[in-house]
Amino acid sequence: MRLIIAEKHSVGQAIAQAFGGHAEKHDGYIEVGDDLVTWAQGHLVDLAAPDEYQGHDWGRWSLDTLPIDPTPDWQWKVSREKGADRQYKIVAGLMRRGDTDSLVNACDPDREGEAIFRRIVTHAGVSKPMRRLWVASLEEDAIRDALASMKDETEYQGLADSAMIRAKADWLIGMNASRAYSLVYNARFTVGRVQTPTLAMIVDRDRQIAGHVARPYWKVVAPMGGWKLAGERLDKREDAETLLRIVNSDDFAFSIFKAERKQQHDAPPRLYDLTGLQKDMSRLHGLTAARTLAALQSLYEKKLATYPRTDSQYITHDDLDTLRGLTEGDRLTAGFIEPAAKPERPHLELTVNDAKVAAHTAILPTVQADKAALDELGDDERLVLTRVVRRMWEAVGDDYVHDVTNVVANIDPHWCEKHPDEGRLLSEGECRFTSRSDQPVSLGWHAIEHDGPQEDQDDNDETAGNIIPANLVTGVSIAPVPQCGATLSEGKTKPPKPFSEATLLAAMEHASRWVEDKDLKAALDDDESHSGGIGTPATRADVIEKLIRTGYVDRKGKQLRSTDQGRSLIDVVAPKLKDVALTADMERRLSEVEHGQAAASQVETGKVFQCSTNRREKQSDGTWRTTEGCGWRAWTTVAGKTITDTTMRRLLDGRKVGLKGFASRKGGTFDAALVIDKDKGVAFDFGNNNKERKKK
Repeated sequence: MRLIIAEKHSVGQAIAQAFGGHAEKHDGYIEVGDDLVTWAQGHLVDLAAPDEYQGHDWGRWSLDTLPIDPTPDWQWKVSREKGADRQYKIVAGLMRRGDTDSLVNACDPDREGEAIFRRIVTHAGVSKPMRRLWVASLEEDAIRDALASMKDETEYQGLADSAMIRAKADWLIGMNASRAYSLVYNARFTVGRVQTPTLAMIVDRDRQIAGHVARPYWKVVAPMGGWKLAGERLDKREDAETLLRIVNSDDFAFSIFKAERKQQHDAPPRLYDLTGLQKDMSRLHGLTAARTLAALQSLYEKKLATYPRTDSQYITHDDLDTLRGLTEGDRLTAGFIEPAAKPERPHLELTVNDAKVAAHTAILPTVQADKAALDELGDDERLVLTRVVRRMWEAVGDDYVHDVTNVVANIDPHWCEKHPDEGRLLSEGECRFTSRSDQPVSLGWHAIEHDGPQEDQDDNDETAGNIIPANLVTGVSIAPVPQCGATLSEGKTKPPKPFSEATLLAAMEHASRWVEDKDLKAALDDDESHSGGIGTPATRADVIEKLIRTGYVDRKGKQLRSTDQGRSLIDVVAPKLKDVALTADMERRLSEVEHGQAAASQVETGKVFQCSTNRREKQSDGTWRTTEGCGWRAWTTVAGKTITDTTMRRLLDGRKVGLKGFASRKGGTFDAALVIDKDKGVAFDFGNNNKERKKK
């Protein structure tokens, strides 16, 4: 018999239903014909806690026991949370049955789903043929199609390797750093690979806000009849009052320096990935990232939406027929959008990019979603499904077309000639006035849902609501409306805004904004196979919730603010552990392993590259000795030059790599080629002349 193992009970039931025919329910599994369907309960098998290792004193919280490193003898245990151990016995028992001849991994199609299945199989000590059910929708047709196209489980080894590396890295950092800082500072500190850099971003933002010194400024605003011209910010009130007096003089006039008009076409937005949906649900409806994910997961299990934990905003050419079916008729119009807003000819091709779909397509509704299903949902689920459907219509809609006019005006030079004394009082910057109008021509995709609240709205835009005359041209002189009179607008410089859930998710998603190193920034921005951020779409919501649970962050309305305890942790933790760049780079490396672009056996550890077979032991004199493995190691920095992953992979392929900008001992720089050296790790190769080409 074939044993199919899903990640959750609801998914197991959906798979069993897709087979059709009579399903016989048993304790913890379902029998359908010649197939057995069972399910995990999240992670049934986890890494053991330090105090569960025999022969070590790791249960004692003491600096003497650090660092804790089980390598290579990592131990695993069956979870005891919420009856997980009971379900493990059922699953393991089914695996070991004599009539079970093959296994199917039907856990969620992502890194953690792969980890859940592999850990159960390994812990149960089972060795049977295994295949992978990779399905992004729980509709019966999708499940049956996926069952017919399963691949061997070995095809997903990179995914399993990246999950293993991630779990062990997080364990090592969490166990060692949390204990070390708690012991040294006599406080209960929790340090995490993703959690701590995220907290550091919040703390840094809060300190920018606290340290901000508000500085007053003034603007002269002149009414022009249906529109306004606003002067530049002036730091001195007396300068602003002088300018105001001049603009309000009887014969004053502006000279139009520029009147630029253009019609802008704003293309439709992309389909949603998880993070994009979470940001918009926070912005539009105040839902936390965790609530959005929970609602979307429920919609997935109810067969109303596709797989939630995706980082793609596109579909593939193979999915076009499905999207075409979703946009035909009125099934996803009634109850979701105004009928008049529906695109007359949906542009399905805008959603397709095969190269940017690694494992999962963008989030879409399913053919089972309609108004009747919508009416049966809870509040969060209804809001999320409505927004997913609306984004589908937006993504295939027409361009939003709008006319934008930008005007720059100076004080009329003829006026300055007539009033030389007043003219001399003005600096060049004080003479510049601007205005802008933005008028819709065709709403296009904007008609689906008119703009909600924006995080970056400018509360001090004096020219909002302008309608600039179409006949305004460059070079004309024009006077303000005399009966209204120019006014003085006073404001103060503002600090950056506190993080909201939406803006923090964006910061986690685009970690390259916090990176100064150009090579690393470029690598993080290259999102062909990774998100370029810290955490993953599947984990970011939990990271935020954990920061709140541990008391490091408070949720105040939509704002996320650091607490005294959170700021204390960031003050004492080592720079490396709160470095956004390092954490984001690790996510990139994990993605490379997952996609077969880097081998799990050569993953960078610490500040060296080394072979994964190496084992080192600390000696009584404090030095370390290699006890196993080939012993090959190479520093990540050579003569002041950082050796990137790409460079190291080329070197390990046996190639010679030329680099520029090595630091010489005399203070200059030189160029050289590097080659692999079995004793030194890497070595310089200067060619035939063997001389440093120094640059003074």
